Amino acid sequence: MEPGTRVGAYRVIGQIGRGGMGGVFEVEAADGRRFALKSPMQDTPGKDVARRFAREANALRMLDHPNLVAASDVFVDAGHLFLVMEKVEGRTLTKRMVDEDDPITPRIALVLARQMLEGIDHAHTHGLVHRDLKPDNVLLVPMGGWERVKLIDFGIVKLMGDAAAAFGAGALTSTGLVVGTPAYMAPEQALGRLVDARTDLYAVGIMLYEMLAGRVPFRDPDPVVMMRQQVKAELPSLRKVTGEPVWCTPELVALVEGTLAKNPDHRFANARAMIGALDMAFASLD
Repeated sequence: MEPGTRVGAYRVIGQIGRGGMGGVFEVEAADGRRFALKSPMQDTPGKDVARRFAREANALRMLDHPNLVAASDVFVDAGHLFLVMEKVEGRTLTKRMVDEDDPITPRIALVLARQMLEGIDHAHTHGLVHRDLKPDNVLLVPMGGWERVKLIDFGIVKLMGDAAAAFGAGALTSTGLVVGTPAYMAPEQALGRLVDARTDLYAVGIMLYEMLAGRVPFRDPDPVVMMRQQVKAELPSLRKVTGEPVWCTPELVALVEGTLAKNPDHRFANARAMIGALDMAFASLD
């Protein structure tokens, strides 16, 4: 969409980027407020794209949490569905991790991970599993001396419980379908098996490991090999990878290993349980 184009009640300012399935544009409402507008790309293949996009829109409208991007409007214009969200000013965790002038300390890593958990706990409570948590989908908003996490892109969200009944899960959440990003993909996700809230916890655990160690635990240019590593390879010791620093306490190691267990039954049962272990790890750094 070109700048100046009118879409519904909004005027397009310019393109911000691409989400998992659609283009993201900055738009202005009649009262001058700026928002982010998302629409499926016209050339995006697959007959399920419109259904997935509609589910993302409905899912976001169910949520209201400071660590999740907020949806403010959904409308149809010229036969296309559009999702209007708050416009978030910040940088991705991907960019934050490579900023040599502003390194992520272990304490900062735990603070950011805790905010991620607060956000997904709210989503899980409403029956939503993100399924594609990764640094590119974590925005960090400057808040005057600290950063607020905003989780974005619920494009491949899975609906559970009442949410599934309300909006329909259908074939989009069936077993055998592998969706997500290999470097942050839980073993059950890589195998195309049923996923639940613990799948999102695994992705947060991978990001925490990456913030602490400066690398993801499993690396390979071939995504299939990487998924195989997620399923079968032993987790590289955080202590050994980081050189056994003082801050790598038993509580912190237990947090990481408890989150990245291959069997979801051996992980934390939910985000609140993981937050409890994270708080213990944070206290151990003193």
